[in-house]
Amino acid sequence: MNTTIREKIRNGFNLDLGKLIEDCFEIYKKIFLIGGLGFLLVSIFGILFYGFLVAMLYGVSDIAEWAMKMEAMQHEIRFIIGNIIMTVFFAALIAPLNAGFLKLCFLSKRNQELKLGVVFDYYKSKYLKDIIIGSVIIALTSTTFISAIKVFPFSSFTIFLNLIGVLIQILVSLFTILFIPLVIFGNQNYTDAIQNSIKLTAKKPFHIILALVIAVIGAFLGLIGFCIGVFFTMPLYVAMIFSIYDNIVGVEEYNVLDEIGRNEE
Repeated sequence: MNTTIREKIRNGFNLDLGKLIEDCFEIYKKIFLIGGLGFLLVSIFGILFYGFLVAMLYGVSDIAEWAMKMEAMQHEIRFIIGNIIMTVFFAALIAPLNAGFLKLCFLSKRNQELKLGVVFDYYKSKYLKDIIIGSVIIALTSTTFISAIKVFPFSSFTIFLNLIGVLIQILVSLFTILFIPLVIFGNQNYTDAIQNSIKLTAKKPFHIILALVIAVIGAFLGLIGFCIGVFFTMPLYVAMIFSIYDNIVGVEEYNVLDEIGRNEE
């Protein structure tokens, strides 16, 4: 697998947008129900847990009161540090779930049985350390610049700098989009996975951007009518990430049984 990745980085690769969309929808049709239930459960838990952390960190028991104080607290060091800590913490907490959703995509590609519990598999996987450390590095990188703007507000350029901050966050997310697939399917450590994700994405950035934009639009179509539908369209985005990785590197060499065997050692 590492040889394949090196060859793709060195020689480049073809990425057909039509095939990406076709593969993505084929995967999505198989996982939308299980994946949707997973997103729903994780979102409910995340909202409750986030509310608990807000109360603990800021001493606010009334969420409405906390929301009113948000604007005034934007430039306070305590708030900024707390926000960074919570962002990084949630990135580390959610990253294994993202890996689990990608594993659902892999199982569907192999026409294997899909279970909701698969979403939580990587909390007990040998890849957990690399998934968490890499996700923390990515989260810190994407939040550092925007946090610096809030600490040192330049009134004349605040809007412009905020836009740059958002752009940097988008670019970091884009170029590390293959990080988790490279860890769990490519068996790479967090350092190599981050570096190789950047190198691979840089080969075809516009193709990948277009594919992700289509997936995001499709995912948020679930907001039409009953908003709960978005939980069952969100797996479309994960399916696209999997399809991008599969079309670039491929998952043919990956074997779930090998992973289970290593985890039990």
